[in-house]
Order: sequence, then structure tokens, then C-alpha cells
Amino acid sequence: MEYSCVELNDLPDEILLIIFKKLDNLELLYSFQGVNERLKKIIHDQTFTSRLSFLNRSFNKFINKFSSNIILNEFCLQILPKIRTKIEWLDLESESMKHILDAADYPNLYALGLYNIEEETAKCLFTVLFMYLDERLSSSMFKNQITTLIITIDPDKQERSTIANICNYIFTVFTNLTHLTFYDAAYMNNIRLLFNIPSSSFSSSSLLVLNIKVQTFDMCLYLLDGRFEQLRTLYTELANILSPSEIENQRKIPNLKSFVLSCMARTFYYNELILPLIYRMSNLEELDILNHMLQLKQFAFDIRSIMSIKNQMDLPSKEDIQQFTIY
Repeated sequence: MEYSCVELNDLPDEILLIIFKKLDNLELLYSFQGVNERLKKIIHDQTFTSRLSFLNRSFNKFINKFSSNIILNEFCLQILPKIRTKIEWLDLESESMKHILDAADYPNLYALGLYNIEEETAKCLFTVLFMYLDERLSSSMFKNQITTLIITIDPDKQERSTIANICNYIFTVFTNLTHLTFYDAAYMNNIRLLFNIPSSSFSSSSLLVLNIKVQTFDMCLYLLDGRFEQLRTLYTELANILSPSEIENQRKIPNLKSFVLSCMARTFYYNELILPLIYRMSNLEELDILNHMLQLKQFAFDIRSIMSIKNQMDLPSKEDIQQFTIY
């Protein structure tokens, strides 16, 4: 019986696509670069180049996917310039983002994930004084192209002034932003963003979707005070819902279609805080509990109650259970 050896290059394109989709995009691009023109055409397909993630998740933060600077440098010099027009989304962590963003001009880039950001990094990325990126890149890509942005804060840099400054940088620089996800990178912690949000520069006329973790219910009210007039969807997770404040909670929010509010801590102020906020959302299509909302199409409801029994248990007796009849 004769044995035949089938090499990778002998497989049809359809089979290669199935195999390559099981691999990490960066590893695929790096491993098969320069092999031959046929493989180059396949790995440069939009399937493998439209979104590139240069990070991995460790226990409490994001880390560089490449352990060697040699590999990163080769990516920036040899690979990214060749596929730059096909890249639409980049996920970057703070240590490598400078090299990757400066490696090429990305004319079709519309989404950025920036992880482990601290204030000094933000200054480099979000101001006109870019220390590392040229002015052409800052003006064209950041100000006009980016519509989707993910920001995670370095868990070791959780300072209120840092958060506030980064928030202001975001909406000053990303003028066409429609989708924003903003939270702390240490997902195992109960820390949420806490900042002096009333600043007038913390606003946007283009933002449609906001996903954010904040510390208090007051922050949620500030987010819905009109500074995001076009906002359609708000996902917000709170660390606590404390006593009512003097923040205005009456202004109508007619544009909001979807609202998700979650908080693991208990609250005694549901009627005083949550209900007045929901009443303001007259055109909700997802969520809510008020029967006068005629546009409501989907409702997700999860409330956990605590009952104090003071060591008294009133369980049914054996005789009670025996007399119970199921109809």
C-alpha cells in the first residue's frame, strides 16, 4: 500500500479558509507571510485582516500578545503597511499602541479598542500635541474616522482626576463618535468609574450607544442630563444606589430606546430614584416596567429582595405537607 503526502499548498482554497478561520489572525498573518502568492492572497482576505487584536487578557488586566519586541517590530514594518487599507478595527494595549498606530495610515479604520489606558498615554493619543503620532494621523483618523471606541482604564491608575481628564479627551478628539464602551480593566474588582462629570466638555452630539460602569446613581443621572442628546442605548452598571440627591431627575429623555441598569448592591430607594428616571423615558423599546409605555417591545427584569426573618422559621409541618393536594 502506498502512502501519499498531502502538503498544505495542495489543499483547495475552501479547505484552507476553514482551517485558517480556526487560527488567531495575528498568528496566521505572521506565520504565513512571504510563503507564496497564493497563501498571501488568502491570508490577506478581509476575513483575517478587518479586525486585529494585539492583546491577551491576564488575571486582572490586558497584556501584549507578543512576548518579543522582534515580532512586534516585524509586524509594524512588514505586515501592517501591506494590509493597512483592509484594517477596520484595532484592539491595542498601552505598551504597543504607539508602535502600531504609527506603523501605517489606516484609511478605513473606524473602531479602536484601547486597553490599560492611563492619563499620560491618553495625553499622547488624545491631544493635538501628540508626542508620538504625526499630525496627519491625529487629525484624519482620530477626529473624523473613529466612530466606535473601547477604553479600559489601567486598574493601577484608578484616580478620579485621571478618569475625568480622559473623558474630556475622548469627546474633544473623537468628534464623530457613535459607540463608546468605557470602564475599568480590572473586571474582578467592584471599582467603577467615579469622576466630576458635570464638566461641559464631557458631551457629544453624535453618540448613539454608551456602555459604561460608574460608581453611583448620580453619575447615571448626569449621563442622561442632555449632554448626549442623540443617545439611543445606555448600558450602565452601578456599584451602589444611595440616597436621593438634588440632581434634576425630571427632564424627558425621548430619544432613548434601550436602557439597561444593573447594580449588585441593594438599594432602599427604588421608588425615589429608579422610577422617576424610567418615567422620563417615554419612547423606550427595550426594558421597562411601566404599562403606559406603548412602544415597549422587550422587557428584562431582575430584582433580588432581602427578607429579614430574625431567626424565626415558619415551615409547614409533615401533616401539612401530607394534606397538600395537587390539582
